[in-house]
Amino acid sequence: MASAYSVLSISSVAAVLMADPVQAQGIPQEGPVSVIFTATPIPAPKPMPIGGGKEFAHINQAMAASNESGNPVLHNMGGRCQLSRLTDPSAKTAEIHGFCTYVDKDGDQTFEQCDWMPGGPNSCKITGGTGKFEGLQAELVVTIAPLKSNFDGIGQVIGYKKGTYKFVKTN
Repeated sequence: MASAYSVLSISSVAAVLMADPVQAQGIPQEGPVSVIFTATPIPAPKPMPIGGGKEFAHINQAMAASNESGNPVLHNMGGRCQLSRLTDPSAKTAEIHGFCTYVDKDGDQTFEQCDWMPGGPNSCKITGGTGKFEGLQAELVVTIAPLKSNFDGIGQVIGYKKGTYKFVKTN
């Protein structure tokens, strides 16, 4: 019987030691967001002329994000964004609106809304999530840089999301 307790004790200690440190410590109620991300349109968007020299496109992007701030908000998460883009090539402007969903290794998700207007900052906000991200809110400023791709017809982007997050009660 004593050996059964010893095995149980050792396995309990091993389980605690192998537990994900984020879960053991929890997520701080607020903090910085400093995320580097990649975006790849799947398939490449095909703009449609809508008159007046303007074009409209629907964009579906595969995303990957990593938070350099040391917290699990948008850290090592894959995602998908669906956006609409209205461009005016003569004015060299674009207006983008849409939504993104990211998922972590545990299946917990974050939900993001993005609105980029000509002349303003590119901004996104996290509007909630599931599991450990329930009640998550964040205001983010986004910068992007197109990458030269060696894959014909596919454009790739690397970008940064900077801001702060906080958890709010949802009930």
